[in-house]
Amino acid sequence: MEFCSYILWTALSLALGYELQGQIIRGVPCVKRNFQLYCPTAGNTYPLDKIETFIDENKALIKRMYGSFTMPGGSRVRRAPGVPDMHAGIPDSHSGDSYFRRHVRQAKPKLPDAQAVNSTGRVDACESKTEIMTPYWALNSGRKLRAIVNTMHFEQAIHQEVCSKQSTSRCAGDCGCEQKYKWHRLLAYDPSDDCAGIFMDWFLFPSCCVCRCKP
Repeated sequence: MEFCSYILWTALSLALGYELQGQIIRGVPCVKRNFQLYCPTAGNTYPLDKIETFIDENKALIKRMYGSFTMPGGSRVRRAPGVPDMHAGIPDSHSGDSYFRRHVRQAKPKLPDAQAVNSTGRVDACESKTEIMTPYWALNSGRKLRAIVNTMHFEQAIHQEVCSKQSTSRCAGDCGCEQKYKWHRLLAYDPSDDCAGIFMDWFLFPSCCVCRCKP
């Protein structure tokens, strides 16, 4: 079933393409959602080999930019002092080539329960859905297409909270539920410029859902 979905997304993107500022980008199985690309699969144009080659040849540089990452064989490059371990408490959910077809983690990360942290007993006026995404493609702050570095041994994840409804019984009338966004700094790769290698770039993703009212 997952394989069929992969083929369907790839065929759809090849047939229709994706219009981005007048430019047709083919082979990228993405749709635009919440001011960002939503890509259920990496697609057949994801530059995996080039990304892995650059990481292998520039371990020290990647360590300074990212902190730490797992190398083939299970060893981990030690992160620089003062840099938080972005993998702490997050299990590796890769198996074979299945990570190409994954857009939401199959294994739940060991994060604190949101309700347990918020012990006031209150509830949100707006309903939302919490997701942990490992994006393969995204639009940067300049609205340019970038491949997000996500490989079997090197993973970057985004925690986001997306509005489920535009209004609720407690947020209606002159008020409504609105999506808020947050900038994330991620390692990326420009598929149109191999010479640029891997670099840090800024990407906008949903952060939370709030109830806003007219003045």
